[in-house]
Amino acid sequence: MKKTLFSTLVVGLLSIHAHADYVAQPQSIAAQAAHFSTMGVNDLMKAAKAGQAGAQFYLGSHYQYGKDVAKDEKQAFTWFKAAADQGLSPAQLNVGRMYADGVGVAKNETMARKYFEKAASNGDNRASYNLAMMEEQKKNYQGAYQWYELSTRDGMLDNKVINMSQSKKTALAANLTQDQIRQAVDRADKWIQAQ
Repeated sequence: MKKTLFSTLVVGLLSIHAHADYVAQPQSIAAQAAHFSTMGVNDLMKAAKAGQAGAQFYLGSHYQYGKDVAKDEKQAFTWFKAAADQGLSPAQLNVGRMYADGVGVAKNETMARKYFEKAASNGDNRASYNLAMMEEQKKNYQGAYQWYELSTRDGMLDNKVINMSQSKKTALAANLTQDQIRQAVDRADKWIQAQ
């Protein structure tokens, strides 16, 4: 998996409502991040419309928080999705969360899962944690264990997520046999290898 850096995680008590800040991926994108983060809204809009993923992400953030523009969750979703579809993992995390919560777009668990999996495949353990929460809510404890296991090992490791995942794994272990736990860990290993 690609190793990435991380910046911010917003943690709820029962779930992670992670709307990511920009996370540097390849160096060229990382260099652009600093440029886009300080750009004015008009210039950001031009760059976003020209297809710059980093600009699209930051423009989405502006709309999400109402920074220098009217707060507009639909516009935030539109720009985050444009960046996500270009492979930007923090945007993929945001799109997954917005689909999961129905913020700026109709709630859609299938699409939420799709974007969380994309971000997780880029090593974002916040996305793996969100996938685990989805499985746990469906009472698929073995599937939840697998994703919690992954969120302790993904390339972009956030210590808060690791600690929460370890606690969740301990709690889930009471509902699983040793064989089920081994199978969940094996599936986590295979998922990592496939990435």
